[in-house]
Amino acid sequence: MEGMLKNSYDTLDLIAMRSSFADSDDLQQLIASAAAISFDFFDTLFVRPLAHPEDAFDILGRQFDITNFRAMRRAAQTEAFRRMLAAGRKEITLEDIYACLAETGIHANVLMRAEYELEQALIEPNPILFPLFRGLLDSGKPVVITSDMYLSADFFREALRPHGLEHIPLFISADCNATKRDTGELFDRLTSELEVPAGEILHIGDNEIADVVRPREKGLMTFHYRPQHLRSIEKEVSLATSIGHGLLRTSARNIEQNSYTELGFLYGGPANLGFLEWIKERAHQDCIDHILFLSRDGYSLERIAKAQGDGGLPDFCYFLGSRTAYTLASITADNFSQFFPFLLSGGDGLAPYELLERIGVRPPSPWIMAELGLGADVRVGPALYEKICGFLYGYRWEILKVCQRNRRALYQYLKQVGLCSGSRVALVDVGWSGTTQEAFELAVRPLMELEVFGYYFCLADTPERLRREQTQRMSAMVTAANTSIATISSIYANRVAVELFFSAPHHSVIGLQVGAKGVESVMDCGRGNTGNVQQIAQKVSKGIALYAEQYAAIQRRLNFKASPMQIAFPLIELIAHEDKAARDLLNKVKNFDAWGSSRNHELRLTDYLPSVGG
Repeated sequence: MEGMLKNSYDTLDLIAMRSSFADSDDLQQLIASAAAISFDFFDTLFVRPLAHPEDAFDILGRQFDITNFRAMRRAAQTEAFRRMLAAGRKEITLEDIYACLAETGIHANVLMRAEYELEQALIEPNPILFPLFRGLLDSGKPVVITSDMYLSADFFREALRPHGLEHIPLFISADCNATKRDTGELFDRLTSELEVPAGEILHIGDNEIADVVRPREKGLMTFHYRPQHLRSIEKEVSLATSIGHGLLRTSARNIEQNSYTELGFLYGGPANLGFLEWIKERAHQDCIDHILFLSRDGYSLERIAKAQGDGGLPDFCYFLGSRTAYTLASITADNFSQFFPFLLSGGDGLAPYELLERIGVRPPSPWIMAELGLGADVRVGPALYEKICGFLYGYRWEILKVCQRNRRALYQYLKQVGLCSGSRVALVDVGWSGTTQEAFELAVRPLMELEVFGYYFCLADTPERLRREQTQRMSAMVTAANTSIATISSIYANRVAVELFFSAPHHSVIGLQVGAKGVESVMDCGRGNTGNVQQIAQKVSKGIALYAEQYAAIQRRLNFKASPMQIAFPLIELIAHEDKAARDLLNKVKNFDAWGSSRNHELRLTDYLPSVGG
């Protein structure tokens, strides 16, 4: 027997499982000494892509458009337990629960069957333990399934049938009228029917009481299985958050824990996917001809849209540019002085020559700047504004060369992507007050007559936004109509962190130029220590793409619908609730904002934030 088991272990490569749970050596020893092995079913042998089992009730509620179904289903189960106790029984069944369900307008049997089918669709073999389970069967070791569940044994046989395992002995509380969780009577039944001494039976499960404490009280050996990606998640989180964390335990389990990829998966993926769904709806309403996913905010949006193929969007492209590029394209000799506020904005603490670098203009030599009293040791601040404006005006012809280059390239770029006068164009930006849209419209107006619509993840309640919406067409997914003023204020206060989830693995685009192969971007890598910002953005983007792929698959599999806001809600929950792991990762991002970066200081992402989940 031991030789047979050793061959099975070699096949299973249990040693390689150490990365999945640290006690694999202990498990091997327990298996070797056991005459029979019992596996818990839910969250052990089979798993669901949900953070909590009850989140399945939210899916049912959406399928049947019953807004309070979760609460009703909970109440029915509570009443079923009350009736069970009154009748002197020890377990309930699914039929017992639905006999207690309040009136919904839909026959209880229809809902009961839908729950049964949903549970079948949800469960999938645990990739960590299922190979062990099959290997033990192949070795000849007696293996059974022991589960506390209101579903009957027929459910388990149906779940096991696709794997050719419907013959496995089952000890199910609903059929046995005995449970693991209460006094452990189900283990008495198991020991009796197996005719194996309790001390020679190993039970493997995830619940500390039902799968560890109770079987030990009955004399069984136990192994407490702890999932690798198990986190303490509040029970009232959104369904999208539940699915995200659930997928990390199933099909997305290879994502490294507490990584930027995981951060992108859990928060950036839902935000981008939900925003994209809203864009589809809005573009249809506005009869949009072409969507411009602005860099860098539109990077993942455009990638997801491409991956979806014919996803209900008009023509679209990833459009290189920024407020900086478009504002520069608007500057001429006649209006130069009007743009001093732009050229100085966010410049306090920078060296004067860095004001030029961040707009793609080569500054004078260091000794000339020093002669002007604007050397590298000087810091921009209100006391120097007048002097710096005088310098910029005197240097305007060099600045205007860059402005003219941008203007010519922008016109060529508009034609290159297929736009023409009269086109209805959606400009997609994460937020917040319509600044980039204003710069784009100002730059484009002399070049081409476009009907421009601004699509935003969130628009802040700022004076600038209120002013601009008088002349600009601006719409946002997150508004006071579908959330609260406090939530919008919190999102805006944490806007720099939110922008990380809509970023791209390339530097900021600060200009355009016509090259040999068409229009090319001019980028700003920032100043000072930018750390590994691009690598971080790459990992976040990878997580976003993985989430979009996995979410689409789970939505098809479970057949439920969600509004754009429901899909995107995990990012809003991140802002509303503390997530220490997320904050620690955000704190490592340095000089994320190239416009405000400087060799004179180092800004971490959290320096911009009043709170992240605080």
